[in-house]
Amino acid sequence: MKFIKNTYLNSLILCLLLAFCQLQTFAAGSPKKSPAIYSAALDNPAFPKDTVDAQLLKLSAKAWFMVDPISGTLLSSKNPDMKMYPASMTKMMTCILACESGLLNETVTISAAAASTSYGYVKRGERYNLHDLLYRVMLPSDNGAAHAVGEFLSSRLDTLGFSHMMNQKAKELKMNHTHFVNAHGLPDDNHYTTARDMMRLLEYCMENPIFAEIVSNPTRDIKTLDGKPIHLKNTNKLFGRYDGCIGVKTGTTRAAGGCLASAVVRNGMRIYLVIMKCEPARERTDESIVLYNKGFEMLRTLKIVNKKNNKDKKQASKGNGNVGKDGRDKRPVPKLRQGSINHDEMMKHQQVVPNRNKHD
Repeated sequence: MKFIKNTYLNSLILCLLLAFCQLQTFAAGSPKKSPAIYSAALDNPAFPKDTVDAQLLKLSAKAWFMVDPISGTLLSSKNPDMKMYPASMTKMMTCILACESGLLNETVTISAAAASTSYGYVKRGERYNLHDLLYRVMLPSDNGAAHAVGEFLSSRLDTLGFSHMMNQKAKELKMNHTHFVNAHGLPDDNHYTTARDMMRLLEYCMENPIFAEIVSNPTRDIKTLDGKPIHLKNTNKLFGRYDGCIGVKTGTTRAAGGCLASAVVRNGMRIYLVIMKCEPARERTDESIVLYNKGFEMLRTLKIVNKKNNKDKKQASKGNGNVGKDGRDKRPVPKLRQGSINHDEMMKHQQVVPNRNKHD
């Protein structure tokens, strides 16, 4: 009897172990839920829907936002409204406020506070032309230089402090999920943004010719006002690796991961990209290249499709008195009685091409 009991218990334990192993195997083999990635290609029949985002699913980036600023078309995004640390992409705001200040020819003297800022390389007492100091802010991403710019601008333009200036500008640009507390982007719980908000800032900044010229330099030689020569090298590794790169700003901290706001122009096409929290941080360059390749592929295909559609319209217009030379229907639009169209339902299915800084 004792033997039968032991055999029964051993069999029961063995069955439970086998069931547990099968459950673990099933769980391991279960497909993981894919992150929510949007791609404009999914809205176009020219792209196979099952393959368009195969590469994008492998990217480590926690968020990105990629647009064609010429048409305002959103090309791809992932977690565009997730609050994240911007790291040194913050310096885009610092730089644009300086570019718009009217004080670019003024002298900035480096204070003790600026010289002691973490990851800053300016020296106490050094004197710079503000315009030259901005190259030091944006190319090697000098935190001390950014702090000095913030100190100088707030002393001349806003007694409430530089972060107040930054947040006022963010509000003007409808960066509704952004808050700044410093000029350089070192981590702070109250210093945050989103990929969509950073794109608003990027688009705005690149319309300023002074800003655009500063960030377009892979290297730059400047001098302090005392004649000390300084060679600056851009931290943006897209320069030299991806043809057509014209800027703009990197960002890296342990909390933020690898971040990069960038711009590329090729064959009359232009794409802006903000990518955030790549891990490891150095992956921001390779992952940006993957996204750019995908973006330009989309634009080339859409260009071919649009060209074919225009050709078809012109051919259809021959012998048709209802169609004008531009391919548009010349017939008057009939008046619709109120309530005949459900506009809310229509907007669910209509792809709206946003205007500049209208990525809501």
